[in-house]
This record gives sequence, C-alpha cells and structure tokens, in this order.
Amino acid sequence: MESSPLRINLVLGHQIPFPPVQGGGVNNLLWMLGKEFRVRGHHVTVYSPSATGLPEQETDDYGIEHVRLSGSAMHPNVWVNNLKALPYSVRLLPLLRGADITSFHTPFSFLLRYRPGLGACTHTIHRTPKWFVGLFRCLDRIYAGSDAVAEQACAIAPRLRSKLKTVHNCIDLPDHPPEPVAIEQVIFLYVGRFVPDKGLESLIRGFLSAASRIESIHLRIIGPQTAKEGADEQFFRRMKTLVAESPRAAQVSLRPSIFAREELFAEIRRSSVVCLPALSGETFSMAALEGMSCAKPLLVSDFGPMRELVEHEVNGYIVKAGDAGAWAEAITFLSAHRERILEIGARAFQKARASFSVPQIAQEYLEDFRLLAARTQAKHRRFAAR
Repeated sequence: MESSPLRINLVLGHQIPFPPVQGGGVNNLLWMLGKEFRVRGHHVTVYSPSATGLPEQETDDYGIEHVRLSGSAMHPNVWVNNLKALPYSVRLLPLLRGADITSFHTPFSFLLRYRPGLGACTHTIHRTPKWFVGLFRCLDRIYAGSDAVAEQACAIAPRLRSKLKTVHNCIDLPDHPPEPVAIEQVIFLYVGRFVPDKGLESLIRGFLSAASRIESIHLRIIGPQTAKEGADEQFFRRMKTLVAESPRAAQVSLRPSIFAREELFAEIRRSSVVCLPALSGETFSMAALEGMSCAKPLLVSDFGPMRELVEHEVNGYIVKAGDAGAWAEAITFLSAHRERILEIGARAFQKARASFSVPQIAQEYLEDFRLLAARTQAKHRRFAAR
C-alpha cells in the first residue's frame, strides 16, 4: 500500500453500466485500473449509468465506491449521439464528489471540470480524435492511448501538445503464459463492431481469397451487428451477403456480441490468430491486448496505433490497411507456417507482460496523477495567498 492515498474520481460515459457486464472496452479497462488503484490504497469513486439490479450508491467488495445515475441508450461510437447524452452530464454535475484527481471518460468533461473541488482534471481520448478535441484544452491533462493518437490530436489542435500524454491501455495477465496447443485448424478471429473503418471488408475478402486455396482455415467475427450497439447495419448486411454468396461461406462465421468475459476469452483461446484490420477508429485496441494475454499472434493493419502494439514477424504481422490481396497473402503464409503461429504468440504474451500489464500502466497513471495533484494544490495555495 502506498502512502498518501489519492482520492480518485473515475467519470464514465453515458451508455454502458459499470462494472462492465455488457462489454465495452473502455469500461473493462477502467475496471482493471480501478481495482489496481484500490489495491494500492487509493480511494476510488466511479460514476456510471444506472442498471437494473445495481444500487444507485454502494461500496463494492473491492472497496470501490459507486455512484450511478440515469444514462442514455445512445451509443457513443456515433459522435453526434454524445450531444443527445448531454442530460446525463447535467444530472452528473451535482453528484461529483471532492477529489485529488478526476479522470473523465465522457465527452462533456470540458464543462464538468469547472465544478469546484474536483482536483486536477484529466480527459482520456478513447476514439480517433475529432474536430472538437480542442475543447478539452481547459483540462489539466489529456491522455492518449497511443503516440499516433496524440499526434492526430495535435494535428487538429496544436495548442494541446503541452497537455497531451501517451499512456497505453493495459490487460490483466496470468502469472504464466498459456500452454501451447497443437493447431489442427487455423482459426482467424476478429472481435469488434461491424463498421467500415474497422477494415472488415479487406479482411473478409482477403480471407475468402485465401480460403479458396486452403480448406483447413476458418474466420470468426464476433461483435455488434446492430445500430443500437454502434454497428453500421447496412455495412453488416453487405458483408453478410458477400460471405453468403461465396463458395467458402462455410468457413466464415458471423456472431453477435459476447458479453460474458469468460465465454469471450474461451473464443480467443480457441482461435489461432487475432486480426485487427483497422483503417481508422482505433486508439489502442483492447481486443489486441486480450489476444496477447492469451498468447495469440496479432495480424494487424499498418494503421498508426497498431505499430505500437506489433513488431512485424516478432509478435505479429503487419499488413497494408485496406488491401484485400495483402491480407490474403498474410493469411496464406500463416496457414502454411503453423509452427510460427505458436512462436509468435508466445512473444505476443511476453510483449504484453513487458509493456502493457495492469500494475505497470496503473503506476504510470498514479505517478502523473501525483504530479498533477501537486500542481493543482500549489496553484490553489498561491491563489489563496493573494
């Protein structure tokens, strides 16, 4: 336990309840970090949408305090929906408690930060920065999930540079890597939303091309397929038709979201390779980290943030984004060199342990939290002395 415990507010978005029983990469990330902050002796209060069966206020078994209020069903991945979620922030404002650090994960942090007593206020960019990222310059720190995202934010609003800091996402890891299992059928797995900017079309077309020559491979796609969950339904229908009309349709499965973490991780463990074909829209993929925690190699596009996760031919393979032919070549290569899959997967686990473990990333946050809190307290003392 550390001395001088911090009072930390974690302010979540409007849609997904917390703890994360309905998926949500951001919520799962904050659940891991919140528990680690508590293990280290800090006081943690989480603000999140209410849900059936969860009390409005409670202290859970980890010692994390929860404040829940009516949220919104509008999915935040469609940015305009955040405007419709403004009432959530209005309801949230009077409930925020005094803290040393208030860590915002909601788009209206630039308004909420003005409530007195919140300490140093931070905002985290969880999606590709949009034109309004400059609104957050009033906060004390802006965290980016990757250097690539930080640079994207600076390109939009150069004045943010002095406040931006990269802190990568993290993942819970077992003490030892999973035991390797002989690969009988090479299963390529994608976990995420059905939207064009995730690069799914190049993955599907590339896989179908490779499958025309290789029968012992399979592609599994798991994730939201409806607009309510943030998917592009028209795109989903088009991809479903593309698969259905292929002679290799039996080698592709399209499954809806799996919310139970154990079931989802069982699917990851059954897979051979985790695919992330993103064209944009990623900051630092939780799906990739989940794959690495299960010792799975990553097959990713060359989109910026991916290069901070993957070293080509070390813990995964990097493929040209949006190029179905390049994806077909990579899938064919990995299918023909199954021994490499296990070797690269083992190195993926080692990379996660070395760079993206929960204790390591929590420590990065806490060191910066202490710096920001000290600055804020000094500023208040100077103001009071005038």
